[in-house]
Amino acid sequence: MHASRLGELLISSGKTARSFPLRRAFVSASPRPLQGKEEAEQCQKVKEAAEAVKEGAKQVKETTEYIQDVASTTAGRVTKMTKDVTEKVTETTDTITEKAKGSVSGVLGTAKNATDIIKNKILGD
Repeated sequence: MHASRLGELLISSGKTARSFPLRRAFVSASPRPLQGKEEAEQCQKVKEAAEAVKEGAKQVKETTEYIQDVASTTAGRVTKMTKDVTEKVTETTDTITEKAKGSVSGVLGTAKNATDIIKNKILGD
């Protein structure tokens, strides 16, 4: 747009481009693209960091779920072991009680038999 305006001014004044000293101004396009390149690199780094955070969060979630599963499994096993031990202690207690009852009645039975034998020998039955 500026070039067309300059052309109109030159034509309307009757001057040619040769009437003006030739100055070339180079407009460097590099600051804008460098900024764009730097911004693109920064955006890429931010994206990579966000992906790393996302992946880290995923791993934390998986680890947490694993720990919860292990804790649940362990609690279940401990509960089962406690139940099994309680059952075994109860069985053992019952067995000891029955044996003790048998021993007492066995002792009483033996004493009664001995008493009967002695009585028979003495009384002559």
